[in-house]
Amino acid sequence: MDSKILEIKFPYLSALLLPIALRKERLLAVLSTLTIPFSAGLASLVDMRRNKQQELRYNGQICCLEYCLNYRFGDRTEINNINYTKRIRIKDGTQSDGKPYIIYQRGVNAVYDKPKRRGERGQVILNRRSVNCATFYNFIIECPKEYYQDKELEFAAVVNTYKTQGKTWTVITN
Repeated sequence: MDSKILEIKFPYLSALLLPIALRKERLLAVLSTLTIPFSAGLASLVDMRRNKQQELRYNGQICCLEYCLNYRFGDRTEINNINYTKRIRIKDGTQSDGKPYIIYQRGVNAVYDKPKRRGERGQVILNRRSVNCATFYNFIIECPKEYYQDKELEFAAVVNTYKTQGKTWTVITN
């Protein structure tokens, strides 16, 4: 819907709805005073509509979570500047240091950079003990302290609303 539809000038509208014989200066002043609550109600409705349209840009399929967090908690004037130092960033948490050790059978001269398919002969994969105990997050949010301080619950609520189900995350403040 076009936003110009919601631009209603209630004093002008009330003057147009009056018969021409009744369009006196005092009556128009009274009508413009009486239409102030309608103008205020429309302004709050337009503001609520704008905020709701902004919220509807984010969903689980199109996870523009970084933009959403920068819009809600960050500096809105620098929202499109990727090189801004105080930008909230989301990093992939699946890139861990815990790469498995691969032990091959004796006599195998080939060196593989990654394991073969599961169940194939000629390899035994051992993970490091620290890898088996660690909790891995699907994504990590890097956030400046001033954006996250005193807003932990609201921050978590926004992330949990817009993230895909089943994804784990953590916040690192800098």
